[in-house]
Amino acid sequence: MIPGFHCSSLEFHDAVDLIPILAEMGFGAIAISPKRGSWDIDLAWFETRTAEIAGLCKEHEVRIVVDLDAPFFDRPVSCDCFGLASGDADEQRLASDKVLRWIDATAEMSPLAITFSSGRGCGQSERTLERLTAAVQPLAERAAAVGTHLALRPVTEHAIATVAHFERFGQWIGGDTSLRLAADVGEMVVGGEFPIGARLARMQHRLSCVYLCEPDLECGGDLPFGRGDIDMGRVWQVMTQSGFTGPVIFRAFGQGRRGLDLARQAITVVNDHRG
Repeated sequence: MIPGFHCSSLEFHDAVDLIPILAEMGFGAIAISPKRGSWDIDLAWFETRTAEIAGLCKEHEVRIVVDLDAPFFDRPVSCDCFGLASGDADEQRLASDKVLRWIDATAEMSPLAITFSSGRGCGQSERTLERLTAAVQPLAERAAAVGTHLALRPVTEHAIATVAHFERFGQWIGGDTSLRLAADVGEMVVGGEFPIGARLARMQHRLSCVYLCEPDLECGGDLPFGRGDIDMGRVWQVMTQSGFTGPVIFRAFGQGRRGLDLARQAITVVNDHRG
């Protein structure tokens, strides 16, 4: 597997500064999310900024995962992104246009995956799943055409809220789709999907990446690594044994003031459980 780190965990740091530091620590991948005024597709310098990030990652042999679930990026009054599962036709169109723009705009990065969440719909109703299928399928095909995978991240209270929901969604989107799963361990905890390692191992043939984190159920965001009840080392070990070779991205949203100690804690988990 490829140990990775989510740059949004260190929101006070610049990804350009983090890439060589994380590579020296032993990380082989990063996840990066859109951010207004920084990595912003609507700004004139976006292409230059993207090329700089891509060049540094190539120089340091670090692979990239693009995480499109960026709170308040789509609209400053809501942390929810535009939803592909939305019953509002205008919102669904905005969501589709956004994902397509990011697929094309990040092609030069050759990302391992571009991950997104479904957005809120009417539960797991057939109409919602049919609507989501119609929106996702052409986007997944476009991502495959530029050499990457579009990967769906289940999120609590969304149309696709759990890994089990993703499995069921396969009945609509079909077995030959290029759409992949971006499993979020924090969301699996909220959804009661245990044992986590074994469930992920069973899905490894559809996995594009894993976000390894533990939710702070009281305050929101994520807990620092090692502060919760999840045995992250055990999850890493089971995933390694499953044969999964993709990126496992350590994430700790809301813990940025801890600085690079977060990354050191994460890579220690990896180093302590290498095969």
